[in-house]
Amino acid sequence: MSSIFHSRFIRGFIVFMFTGVALLVGIYGLSLLVEAFDRHGSPGGNAILFALSLILLVLASFTFIAGVVYWTRSRPSPEDNNS
Repeated sequence: MSSIFHSRFIRGFIVFMFTGVALLVGIYGLSLLVEAFDRHGSPGGNAILFALSLILLVLASFTFIAGVVYWTRSRPSPEDNNS
């Protein structure tokens, strides 16, 4: 009997959620990066925004990579289809 996490719908939904979160975090990171170079605030605040934006961009890339790895590892093997 197959686990529910190996069904196509759940696997696709989880990958969709990973991709959506990565996209949202990446967009927020890019907006903070633009705001850091806007020069309306103090230099210390701009440095903090720059550091936070880089952290968010790295987090977004790791989230996307985790979704792709989950999708490729959770595919049923050809031996499972024969049973």
